[in-house]
Amino acid sequence: MLTRVDKRAVAGRFAAAAGGYDASARVQARIAAALADRLTALPLPDGARVLEIGCGTGLLTAAALARLPHVGTWLASDIAPAMAARCRQRLAQDPRLTVAVMDGEAPAVAGPFDLICSSLALQWFPDAGGALARWRRLLAPGGVLLVATLGVDTFAQWRAALAAAGAPWAGPAYPDGASLSRWLGAGGRVERQDFVEHHADAHHFLRSLRGIGADYAPARLAPVTLRRAMRLLDATRPVDITYDVRWLLAS
Repeated sequence: MLTRVDKRAVAGRFAAAAGGYDASARVQARIAAALADRLTALPLPDGARVLEIGCGTGLLTAAALARLPHVGTWLASDIAPAMAARCRQRLAQDPRLTVAVMDGEAPAVAGPFDLICSSLALQWFPDAGGALARWRRLLAPGGVLLVATLGVDTFAQWRAALAAAGAPWAGPAYPDGASLSRWLGAGGRVERQDFVEHHADAHHFLRSLRGIGADYAPARLAPVTLRRAMRLLDATRPVDITYDVRWLLAS
């Protein structure tokens, strides 16, 4: 199991996938919409200043701006220029939005922000705990941090198939709740919500990962091992894949 990921390589894969990302990002869109719904329950002031980390093509950006008409400024950022460009194109008519190419693990902005939010970016950072601490320091008094990231049981079905095929897990080491609580620090809260994505078969699942630039595991497996794992996953067709989403809330 990998404990760290090559952030530059990840950025390159996501940049290459930017053009077709939305067609494969079904569960990512559902999670972004759920996060946007949670944002509407926050006591944000009129004219709120918002920083979004890892905006991708703008799934959360669009969903949140549509639900939060009282937001003043929204700075969406992504490490991959092609992703940032897609986000900018999607929402070019919204004057509240600025899009920046930026490494969200250590954002080069001064703040302060009334809200910092992020959907499915934190798991790609080698120092997730350090990133959370830096984000909290950018909050204005009374500001809120709300993040969706992936937890330890993500891809449980695929992990089981790989293990039965004699293959190690080749993706990020997704954290458990205790680790996330420790990284989030005092006053933070962690909640879990599972999202299940349905696939016709293992091929469809792996194509969906490739479509969003997250096909790290298949690329590291010997072909014979990959085929064995896929046959094992197909034993339960149609294939259900669990995304263990952890909501992180802090102020």
